[in-house]
Amino acid sequence: MNCIEIVKVESGREYSFGKFLPNELQYMDRDYIFNYIPEALKGCVHIRTCGNDKLIPESEPCFTMKVEHDVDVYILYPDKQPVIPKWLESFERLRMNVTRVDSRSDNLKGYFTLFKKHFPAGLITLYGNSPLEMLAKDWYVTSGGINYCMYSVAVKEVDIG
Repeated sequence: MNCIEIVKVESGREYSFGKFLPNELQYMDRDYIFNYIPEALKGCVHIRTCGNDKLIPESEPCFTMKVEHDVDVYILYPDKQPVIPKWLESFERLRMNVTRVDSRSDNLKGYFTLFKKHFPAGLITLYGNSPLEMLAKDWYVTSGGINYCMYSVAVKEVDIG
């Protein structure tokens, strides 16, 4: 699907497109790879975010994309995080998960819950990864959010015809 364009990444870091498949890289700046992806989403467009963007506050834009068709946007949000960003509350929490491994294939590194929201063609802005509740904790900020992860995004074109 080449009907998606990344218009702006607020951090200035590079985001890229990939396929949402097992053994594909999750982030631009990490060697983590997907392990399990639900069958219904295999092959969707995957937007590789940057793990180092995980401290962007939930109240600030993270990145904006432009889509030419109606789409369902899936956010892979880390299960480790004790709270979710406020903006993610408007998404439907699915009973599906994604797993990934880090650069050591014997070390399962993360479980991610899928959240879904439908968007019409046009601009879509997704907001920061870190809930303000977490950013209020000194240890979270001073550690750089150690042991917590940035979200990832999968996009699936919706056939409205």
